[in-house]
Amino acid sequence: MNDHPTRDRSLKLSTVILKGRLAGIDPTAETWLAATSLAGDRDAALRLSRAVDPARYGIGKRDRLDLARLDPEMSERVVRLLIAGQVPTLAALSAAEICQPSTATDATCALHRAERKQLQRLVRADADTLGDEVACMIGEHWAAHDMGPTWQEVWNSEVCIQWWVHAYGELPDFRIGANPTFVILERLGWIASNRSPRSLCTGRRFHTRFFRDHVSGAAPATIGYLLAHQVGIYRRLHGGHGPQWAQIADTITDSKGVPLFFNAHDGRAQQRWLITQGWIRLQDNQLRRGDRAKTESRRRAGLRKRTHTITQAA
Repeated sequence: MNDHPTRDRSLKLSTVILKGRLAGIDPTAETWLAATSLAGDRDAALRLSRAVDPARYGIGKRDRLDLARLDPEMSERVVRLLIAGQVPTLAALSAAEICQPSTATDATCALHRAERKQLQRLVRADADTLGDEVACMIGEHWAAHDMGPTWQEVWNSEVCIQWWVHAYGELPDFRIGANPTFVILERLGWIASNRSPRSLCTGRRFHTRFFRDHVSGAAPATIGYLLAHQVGIYRRLHGGHGPQWAQIADTITDSKGVPLFFNAHDGRAQQRWLITQGWIRLQDNQLRRGDRAKTESRRRAGLRKRTHTITQAA
């Protein structure tokens, strides 16, 4: 498009093959783009759709981009990649963060990418130790201040510095090490956040670390969706009233029959991350489905409808 900045080669960080035209545009991607300079740009919407719902476009192993959790800086990065003709995958967004065209040469970017990969390997090798320590620090911050710390505060905390000094010899540059570190810890469920300031909180893994196989080991996103789905069913059957945590802990299980929560106290303790990530919300002190749960329900319904259509056509 002529009214957009010239494409910079430093932004060419992911494959530029515009697949998935026949699969259509993801409604979430289209809605998100409507508030940007790319509103109405079908090609940009298709690229964003591939990042938002990769399974729909035959890229099932790629992690999904959660638009609801992008902060303003990350949102701007998504738009820049779309303007450059790129699919804004999580990997492309991370690479764009450390390869800003105004400050980095190709050689510098290559060094930063190599360092970033090394840091990722170190974090993955001992993620549970780091995750536990970081989550404890975040929990203490909430207890003392009734809000979460900033990413910078966590990165420069004593527990984080000590871990990096032991694993790497020094604390890496925040711009290079923070994103891959926190992405890994959040994916594993040690921490949780959204785009709101100081939303960073302890994740499911932190709360269930002592319960082992007495509670479900499913991924946090699976837990969130199962809980929200059951909350919705309960409200329909009980005149709009939400369930209590004691009822949830006693009745809701995963696909293997393992409880999602150890007891009511455990459920209430996990309420913050579930609300933070949009799976549930509180209204009039009643549990209800959150926006993320509703979006996921629509996505699954769409997949079922397309599968049914394809089956009938066959």
